[in-house]
Amino acid sequence: MAKILVIQFWTTCHLGEIAGAFARRGAEAVYCRLDEGDALPASHGPWDGLVMLGGAQYAEDDANHPCLGPAAGLARAFHDAGKPVLGVCLGSQVLARALGARVHKQGWTELGFTALTPTAAAKDDPLLKGIPATRLLMYHEDTFDLPPGAARLMTGERCRNQAFRLGASYGFQCHFEVSTRLWLEWLGNMSEHLKAADPGYHANWRDDFAQHEAGSLAFCEAVSSRWLDLVEARLAEAA
Repeated sequence: MAKILVIQFWTTCHLGEIAGAFARRGAEAVYCRLDEGDALPASHGPWDGLVMLGGAQYAEDDANHPCLGPAAGLARAFHDAGKPVLGVCLGSQVLARALGARVHKQGWTELGFTALTPTAAAKDDPLLKGIPATRLLMYHEDTFDLPPGAARLMTGERCRNQAFRLGASYGFQCHFEVSTRLWLEWLGNMSEHLKAADPGYHANWRDDFAQHEAGSLAFCEAVSSRWLDLVEARLAEAA
């Protein structure tokens, strides 16, 4: 059984629909709740893969969030050991930082289901092969440059760097883990911020989900399961 370390930075930013994909494959997901003060593991040793989730923090704000630097260091240790890493939104930015890229404010909020186009590099990628252009949920104010040597896998009209791969490490700016159920959890503690970011979207999000949630859930199932394929393939090689 694959054992996956899951770093949670924010109260309501959990695995969401990724959890179901992992459970169907028999993978064990063990949370490190940095949002509740959990200490990071001392090493990558006991784990077969790493998932880092979203949050409202800026990925380089070590002064206010001193856990971010150590999280980046642990992600780098997983990467250097060849263990698959999956970063989602803030997690992708922390991963980009860990791999030597710049994270920065983009000056605007990308919110709602956004059209993303796979690049040429995605054509033969283990996670994205055969997956067409689709609309996936965005909710971010920051973005990342590509780490040195990384391949851009998905791009958007306004935010160019939407997904990347370096070795077995993947970063996705989108929130493909979010379903209506998780979005309602987010509204419980981010409603005012959403209203300020985009009052129109806050009022009409149900229509957006009605049109695009099914495609996002299919993307989540495919990418989560394929990422576990990488974890299990490495375990088989080690055995």
